[in-house]
Amino acid sequence: MSSNNQEPAGGDVDRGPSALILLWVTASIAIVIVALRILGRRMRKSLGWDDWTMLFTLALYVAYAAILTRLIGIGGMRHLFYLSPEQRLQAGKWSWVSQPFVIMGFATGKISVGLLLLRVVWETAHWRKRLVIFAISSVFVITVINIIFTFAQCSPVEALWNPALIAQGKAKCWPPSVQTDFAIFLSSWNILTDVVLAVLPVTFMYNLKLSWRKKIGLCALLGLSFTAAIFATVKTKYLTSLSGRSDITCMFFFCYAPGLLDPAGARDYFLLTRKTGETYELYVWSASELFVIIVCGSVPPIKPVYDYILGKPPSSSAYANYGSGSYPHSSGISRASRNSRPSDPFKSREDELELYRPDTSSKAPSPYPSSHKIDQS
Repeated sequence: MSSNNQEPAGGDVDRGPSALILLWVTASIAIVIVALRILGRRMRKSLGWDDWTMLFTLALYVAYAAILTRLIGIGGMRHLFYLSPEQRLQAGKWSWVSQPFVIMGFATGKISVGLLLLRVVWETAHWRKRLVIFAISSVFVITVINIIFTFAQCSPVEALWNPALIAQGKAKCWPPSVQTDFAIFLSSWNILTDVVLAVLPVTFMYNLKLSWRKKIGLCALLGLSFTAAIFATVKTKYLTSLSGRSDITCMFFFCYAPGLLDPAGARDYFLLTRKTGETYELYVWSASELFVIIVCGSVPPIKPVYDYILGKPPSSSAYANYGSGSYPHSSGISRASRNSRPSDPFKSREDELELYRPDTSSKAPSPYPSSHKIDQS
């Protein structure tokens, strides 16, 4: 990497304001969406682990936005040429601090989507349950390892944002490619998980006693994870362009220039980077991916609220049972039990999403709440 200590041609451009708008507009929308999700579940009295997991994901997103707001206030979205050494150190510190929040948010968002699917597939073929459980478990484990690697790669950890410690022999770090390659692997695994969770509903659509129009609608509704996969792919492209910690650190903040003296406050002590724009893009696409995960993962549970606002009768919704906590496997429900229940405008009728359900007497009971009982006779 060559030195780049000349003033950039574009001048002192601060992309922070546009990043702030994106972060807080999307955070506000995400808060509204998750609130509607919780409302829809409370209307059906079917709050579950997928809802609480998505609420935790929202909290991670808001925390990520708050940390980036602090970073932007320091000047982290300006070219490093215009930042003082102290500003660079602080910008570097807050950027590294922000990473666990967004990385874990990707994982918990996918876990929420997986738990939502488990509500749907619990009494279908065992391989579907096992696939979903494996997908979300593997994402969580790999994410935790990635976060550990992020802060364990340098000792002391301060060397992540103060590479002068490495040059002075006061810190040791792993080869930069270790963390970068693992981060790219995690991002690729997340994309694969999104695709699996999006395609899985197609495998049991043929069993639904619904019109093809409604089946296609359900596939589209439950397959919104494809959207998150697209955003993750774009983000991975920017991540792949960073060959190691040296590039990532330079891109985010600054790099120590080996061979140069260490005069206090000397600008020549740092190698300024041309990759400031890529930093901005990585922030933007990471935030956008997490936002899409929250929104797309919360759309199915919001359907009851949408129907209620439009004044639709509960039985007219082909999507209401999906993600509502009541199983769509209702072919065993007796007609008498249907007619005996009191009318509830917030609960859909069981004949909306009936599955040809095989005998489930030997299957384990579902750990999720159900708004109606299944007649096993």
